[in-house]
Formats: sequence, structure tokens, C-alpha cells
Amino acid sequence: MSALDARQKGSGLTCAVCGAPALPLDGTCVFCHAPLDREDDPFELLDYLVERIPTAKVKRGQWNRGPITELTVDVGGRTFRARWEKENLEFQPPVMLTAWLDLLLSGLSDAAGADADLRRAVLRSGWALR
Repeated sequence: MSALDARQKGSGLTCAVCGAPALPLDGTCVFCHAPLDREDDPFELLDYLVERIPTAKVKRGQWNRGPITELTVDVGGRTFRARWEKENLEFQPPVMLTAWLDLLLSGLSDAAGADADLRRAVLRSGWALR
């Protein structure tokens, strides 16, 4: 099964506490800090993030249909971008996946202090504020 096929079908491993894709950072969920013992592939990550971040902008395939190919979030004057390039997920700033998510979540936590809608979205998602 190709990465695109897996993205369209979904892979299924999620954090039992917040429901995020199971992506550990130092043994805990990068989103809520609950202990995680397994790791998921990030196939559903962009869909998950766009459902929970109200300011996220997305690009899809031709005619704006199909799976998400790029996600952009502007937070505190900084742009975070994730995009599928062939079968690889690339990040801007260019760091490892969990480090990118931690940076994004830190930025969202800072911005949530001044934006009630963003704070509500972050807290509703079950994510730990940084």
C-alpha cells in the first residue's frame, strides 16, 4: 500500500487521552503529554490539525478536492507549514515531525492567551498548553 493509499484509508493509532495521532515526544503524546508506547504514521495528521486549528489554511489536489496536500498556520508572526511531497511529509521550519508539532503547539499556546476562539479550540482538543 502506498503512502497516499494509507492516507486516504487512515491508519488508526491514536492517543487514548486526546485522540490525536499517536506521535510521541520523549515517550509522551506531543499534544497532551499522556504516556504513549507506540507511534503512528502521520498519514492523518494534516486532517487532524485542520479540524482543530481554526486559523489553518489548506491546499488540496486538483480543483481543491481530495486529501489535504499542504497545511499552513500563521501564529505570532511565524509560519508553520507541512506538506506532502510525493510520499514524504515536509515541514517548515525544517525540523523533525514531533519537534515541529511542539513548536506549533507552543506558538498556539502563546497566541491562545490573547485569542479566546483559539484558546477554546486548543482546550477543546485536549491539548496541553505550553
